[in-house]
Amino acid sequence: MQILDISQKDYDQKRPIYEDIKIDTAFRKISPKAIGFYVWRIQNDHVEAIPKEQYGTFYDENTYVIYSASLAGTISDKNTICREIKTPGAVIERYIHFWLGANITSDRSKSAAYKIIELDLHLDHKTTQYRESQGHEGIRFLSYFKDDGILIQSGTDPSSYPQFPRLYQIKGKTTPQCIQQKAITWQHFNCGHVMILQTSTIVFVWVGRSTSSCERIFGLKIGTKLKDSFKIPEIAIIDDGYEQSMSSQRKEVWNGFLSLSQRFVQPLALTPSNADIVLKLYQCDTVNGVFRVELVKTGALDQADLYGRDSIYIVDYFCNGVWIWIGRSSHKQNRAEAMRHVRGYVIKKGYPASTPVARVIDGLEPAEFTSLFPNWISSDVNGNSIKGLSEKFDALTLIQRPKLAAQIQLMDDGNGDATVYQIGVEDVKEIPKKYAKTFYSSNCYIVHYQISCTSENNISSLANLIKNVVYLWIGSSASTEFRQTGEAFLTEMCNHLKKNVVQVRISEGMEPPHFLQIFKGGLIIFNSKCPGGEGIMNIRKYPSSFVLKVVGNSSYTCKAVQVSSKTLYYPEDCYILKAPDNEIWIWCGQYSTGDSREMAKSIASILGEYNLVMESNETDEFFNSVGEKFLKQLKKTHGNIVTPTMNVALTWERQRIGLYMCSLEQEKYVLCKIFGFTQKDLRPENIFLLDAGNIVYVWIGDFVSNDDRTQCWDVAKYLITTHPVQRDANMPIAIIRQGEEPITFIGFFDNWDKKYYENYVPFDKIRAQLETPGVPVPVPRGSVHSDSASGDDFDRYQKYPLDMLRGDTANLPASINPTRKEIHLTHDDFVTVFKMTYHDFEELPKWKQVELKKQNKLF
Repeated sequence: MQILDISQKDYDQKRPIYEDIKIDTAFRKISPKAIGFYVWRIQNDHVEAIPKEQYGTFYDENTYVIYSASLAGTISDKNTICREIKTPGAVIERYIHFWLGANITSDRSKSAAYKIIELDLHLDHKTTQYRESQGHEGIRFLSYFKDDGILIQSGTDPSSYPQFPRLYQIKGKTTPQCIQQKAITWQHFNCGHVMILQTSTIVFVWVGRSTSSCERIFGLKIGTKLKDSFKIPEIAIIDDGYEQSMSSQRKEVWNGFLSLSQRFVQPLALTPSNADIVLKLYQCDTVNGVFRVELVKTGALDQADLYGRDSIYIVDYFCNGVWIWIGRSSHKQNRAEAMRHVRGYVIKKGYPASTPVARVIDGLEPAEFTSLFPNWISSDVNGNSIKGLSEKFDALTLIQRPKLAAQIQLMDDGNGDATVYQIGVEDVKEIPKKYAKTFYSSNCYIVHYQISCTSENNISSLANLIKNVVYLWIGSSASTEFRQTGEAFLTEMCNHLKKNVVQVRISEGMEPPHFLQIFKGGLIIFNSKCPGGEGIMNIRKYPSSFVLKVVGNSSYTCKAVQVSSKTLYYPEDCYILKAPDNEIWIWCGQYSTGDSREMAKSIASILGEYNLVMESNETDEFFNSVGEKFLKQLKKTHGNIVTPTMNVALTWERQRIGLYMCSLEQEKYVLCKIFGFTQKDLRPENIFLLDAGNIVYVWIGDFVSNDDRTQCWDVAKYLITTHPVQRDANMPIAIIRQGEEPITFIGFFDNWDKKYYENYVPFDKIRAQLETPGVPVPVPRGSVHSDSASGDDFDRYQKYPLDMLRGDTANLPASINPTRKEIHLTHDDFVTVFKMTYHDFEELPKWKQVELKKQNKLF
């Protein structure tokens, strides 16, 4: 049992005396009943309001307080208009952030921590609080400034540093940050950053080979802004590794600040994986003035673990964030001191000073916190559960209501044309429609469905932008050969259809609603081997006798699954039995619903004529027909055994849906979560993952390379396996392409515009518009590696200094092949060493290449 005692000396701020707290005048102007967005700078013992036009600009020697208030389910940001909400019953969500610059003093840090207590008190402690450190800001904070990015200047005000020269570093794949560096040196250069060197005559925009399109476009935007603001004559765009390709005039200016002879660019830093980070839950208490935390759980957490209205807990997700949860009936002093306590915990544990910490109040938990718990049920601050949507919807109506269509995951009413194929080891055979509703666990099946409601035949501008859905269904006991053949056929069919197609891979037991809707709730799954052996089965031959459990109560949640003789029968369920005498029976538990019984009748009618009996009213004819085995099953006590859930749950509530941008860095996947996502976040150069709880969508932009497209399934599996909430590894994965989105995806985005990408301008086009006419351009402009992995393979490899590559092979990074050191040279170094370009080198015979590498100590 792990117990930590955190005394006063463990804190980096003084304990507030609750009764003596006086609220700053600036905070008293904020109405608790209003929504809005405010930024203040801490000035000694008071706060100073920042003009709205300066929102997003920070100085690294200052601290700031940011307050965001919005209606529940919406997001406030720098563009929000402040107004009072007079609607009865309206729920306002309130968030307080205090941001600490990288070069602040401890006194400024303590002042900021104290000021958020004042603002929190003014808002009756109904806020969520965050401590943000420069360079380690949380996803909610970053979402406030997505549109225009964040600018971080050195010092305390505009007069801190001279205008020329200046060096800026740009990083951030979702919300880019432009950070002024205190010194102009190569040590700040990294191939994962965009750098801006501002001189009096030229603004240089240096583009790292591993930067994202977001960083590159933002770099050009900032470079242009600096050029115009300071009336600098010229802007120059330089590619990482192609500095020697600059004109002599530009090189002369550049060398005056950053000598090319001393060029040093750090390789891309390895992003730590979340795979090995384990959630920990601590229960907290104050004993004799000492704050004590006791470890109570490790691993997957549940909402029920947070019990007690006056309790305090710490949820530790290491560098991803440490949360302190305060029960709704806890004393106000505990609420006021919570951030001090959790900060002390971080220091006591020896975590990095930049570790994000936050305080949440019971009933006011933000999405970032609830996403750490499976099946979180939202409630208001009074503890009343917030009810979700009813499960019954008309599928056709949902086509006109994209948000509901996304939540229930129905693309249409299932009346389109469906063709079912069974996968064999070497062949694939279409199954006649009459028998196409019967699947076997030992097999794989392809279902090609043509959407009945598309933008061509529907009035709604948000109707499906696709025409075809191809499902690959993998049985739980299907052989590796069947799976491989099924995957190959899935790819082949989608390539044949070319456009307007979505491909979905699903496993037995995890069928999504639309898949079940195609079969009108009549899908039958036998867990036995198909009668045809390893080849294509004879679908007409059912097992001689069987029992099917009816799962679900509607056409998009229902199926019938074969159960074994060891299955316990429950009074809430309906079962379909085929007796040895070929009679078909429906047995309905006494607590089964009318909807479940109707679905059982629909499925039984597929098998033939049937008889229906109710629990406790079984006839002798029934028992004589089904035999002793089933009779014994009925007599078994139900006990407390919980049967595995075969039904696919509805998607998560909107605030828990996660959008992730994916990139491949040093052969490892890196996922950046985007908070408050919109369609604008889906950049054509990237792959994005939309995690909806019961399905993961992989969105592929038009500019993504073919090589990266082949990684789609693996990227989705990586998200599933590394998510803090334990997920079923077999959950459905859907692959969709830009411009071919189904309504079940579109519905998760507000105000989707199907023409949005017609006006999208990529980095290369923006760059071409800015290039100075007549000035030599770095050789292969489009070859430098981007997040789209387009262009020359040579520039896709990590680059290292020439001296390192010529050194001892034992000291080289493991990713370097000792026989191919030359591919890790920059273009400039390669030309200097070999007196030719990499393309020319590749044209040489292999023996000649080896000879040249030996001569130049690179073999």
